[in-house]
Amino acid sequence: MRAADIAPAIGSRVTGVRLDRLGPGEFDRITRLVLDRHVVCLEGQQNLDPSAHLAFARRLGTVEEYPFGRPLDGYPGIFRIIKERDSSSNFGGVWHTDSPYHEVPPAYTVLRGVDIPERGGDTLVASMCAAYDALPGDVKERIEDLDGVFTASKVHGSGRATNFSIGDVARIDDRDRADRTFAHPLVRRHPQTGRKGLYVSACHMSGIVGLPPAEAERLIAELSRHLVDDRFTGRIRWSAGLVVVIDNRCVQHHALNDYHGRRREIHRVLVSDGRAPSRELRGGAVDAISH
Repeated sequence: MRAADIAPAIGSRVTGVRLDRLGPGEFDRITRLVLDRHVVCLEGQQNLDPSAHLAFARRLGTVEEYPFGRPLDGYPGIFRIIKERDSSSNFGGVWHTDSPYHEVPPAYTVLRGVDIPERGGDTLVASMCAAYDALPGDVKERIEDLDGVFTASKVHGSGRATNFSIGDVARIDDRDRADRTFAHPLVRRHPQTGRKGLYVSACHMSGIVGLPPAEAERLIAELSRHLVDDRFTGRIRWSAGLVVVIDNRCVQHHALNDYHGRRREIHRVLVSDGRAPSRELRGGAVDAISH
């Protein structure tokens, strides 16, 4: 088993391991690497079928079904991210962290490359810990005790644009679930490493608790621009059989939509570790909690 960094701030690429024959020592090394590098790309997993994909994910925690998409037939927990050759839009084509609109957001995202275009379709990743570390002291002080308001409304709920498209995924339309809001701290301490990181996902945010809407929007935009600075980012170059583990608590990612006329299919599993509880905001009231 060998590992090499993808970029200075984030990511490792691992060779020489098979996830369907993974021993305890190898699994422990992979999980330590995920905590250290936030994103781990495991090459050469062409033999991994959906059952083995789920079995590996379950070693990380509890597999959760995605509430807004239909799972792969026979495999609850596996969500197919698809863009067909004749489609113009893709799923995940903006900077985001996965499902922060849950009461307990998923700790990990485990992806498997199934059908990969010859060119394009890479995924960019950004370390929210490295981004936090680089913030000026006055900004850190300003945001230390602030909570963001997270919701799926913009993507799946009543705030969704009528022409909004997310590729060719099998959508489940649940507007009531999508319109629920939860508060999570903008500065999140990792429960295992203790490292502080930003916790921002602009496409899933409707405000910041205690701030007027215009001020909240400016701050979210400012932090979002900072997060994706080249100093904090890396690139996942997909191949069929590549498995990627993302520590969703401290990573944003962005699936590039640069492979028009070619098909792409990724299988995704979300994993919870039961940590990081939050407070539901009744009726979407941004000022429901004050600091």
